[in-house]
Amino acid sequence: MSIFRHIIIALTFAFPFVSLSAAETIGDSMPNVLLFTIDACRPDHFGCYGYSRNTTPNIDKLAREGALFTHAFSQSAWTTPGMISIFTSLFPPTHGVDAKTCTLKDDVVTLPKILKEHGYAAPVLPRFVDIPNYWHLGFDVVDKERFQGVEGEDLLKLLEAYKDRRFFVWYHYHGLHLPYNPQKPYDTIFRNDVAGGAPAETEAVALVKAKSVIRNGSVRFTGAEEKAVVALYDGQIRQMDDYVGQLTQQMKQWGILDNTVIIMTSDHGEELFEHGFIGHASTSLNAKLYDEVIRIPLIVVWPKKLTHKVVHSQVHQIDIMPTILDLLGLSIPGGLQGNSLLSLMKDNAVRDSRSVPAQGGRKMVFCETILGGFQSTKEMEEIRLRCVRTNEWKLIYTNASPDGLSGDRYELYDLKNDSKEAKNVIERYPAVAGELRQKLFQWINDTRREAR
Repeated sequence: MSIFRHIIIALTFAFPFVSLSAAETIGDSMPNVLLFTIDACRPDHFGCYGYSRNTTPNIDKLAREGALFTHAFSQSAWTTPGMISIFTSLFPPTHGVDAKTCTLKDDVVTLPKILKEHGYAAPVLPRFVDIPNYWHLGFDVVDKERFQGVEGEDLLKLLEAYKDRRFFVWYHYHGLHLPYNPQKPYDTIFRNDVAGGAPAETEAVALVKAKSVIRNGSVRFTGAEEKAVVALYDGQIRQMDDYVGQLTQQMKQWGILDNTVIIMTSDHGEELFEHGFIGHASTSLNAKLYDEVIRIPLIVVWPKKLTHKVVHSQVHQIDIMPTILDLLGLSIPGGLQGNSLLSLMKDNAVRDSRSVPAQGGRKMVFCETILGGFQSTKEMEEIRLRCVRTNEWKLIYTNASPDGLSGDRYELYDLKNDSKEAKNVIERYPAVAGELRQKLFQWINDTRREAR
């Protein structure tokens, strides 16, 4: 081994953010990667994001050790497009997996494929890739019988089997998705927080605890019922958080925690009555692109390597793949639409800037969804909602007819003065709306021109 090679390896241990070529970084020092995605997750219901309830003591501890992004956004209002964007660093119009009948082209560069080329095992549980939406990602599907178990147990079995290899593991935690029905004692853990006491299990609350799809507007909830439903959702978060504590403790006992990059994020958010109902596109059959649906958690932890940062710059799901590659010192391929966020995690001077994003941050966020998500009929697939979001404004565009030529609808929200997106001010600010509309249609044209 040359003296230069020795120097490079020494620098890697001393300065973990030194960027090296792929050939130079292959070795035992490269960390494992655990991508833990949470279905239908509201970051503002985590303690580390400012929530008043004690929902996430274990996740909060992780967040204090790594980078926490306060303004991370999904690319869609349902699971598949956002997840494929994570693995390809492409917007949904470009990767094309934006309806339940779609499949990724097998020649698309993906995160699992790249990591496997660099010596990583990339096992995945069959239930995550058993529908066409998730084919051709490049994962190695493991034996179903060997890793069976209730949610969470299967991940522990998988990690135990691969703990002596360099691994990239993706695990999708489904426990926050409708129905909201946490196990005991989590079903009542926040009941006492409800003013006046939680109501008896009414028909509406029982429906929320039993159904995974509830059409928007099909049920009327009283104020007390709404609070009871939110308490159930928060109970599910606390149940998940206790599992995360168990997971990290077990990884520590196996001796792999300190050498594992953990990325905790989500496919999309979840409405909890902010705009009249609950759920997201696939559960309500009525997509929305308000912040409660598209804002997601993003926490990046590498024990003893990353220092704590709180980053307020807007970021996308498509930024996760290049960030992982950059953290590992691997080359980022051309053609990706996301940016590495590594500079944001390192730069103290810009980490709290809300107005001017640093390199890696974004002035504009773009999202797109079909009306009913995975449950969409062919007719519903023709109706799309798209939005562009800056730190100050959001424009939402809905093509209300299949041909997109009639009945189109626009909504404009002043996020600085109306963070809950309660008042459409498009008539008051036509110039702002016009500028954002131009940016949105430019994005639509650009992403579709690059597609397939």
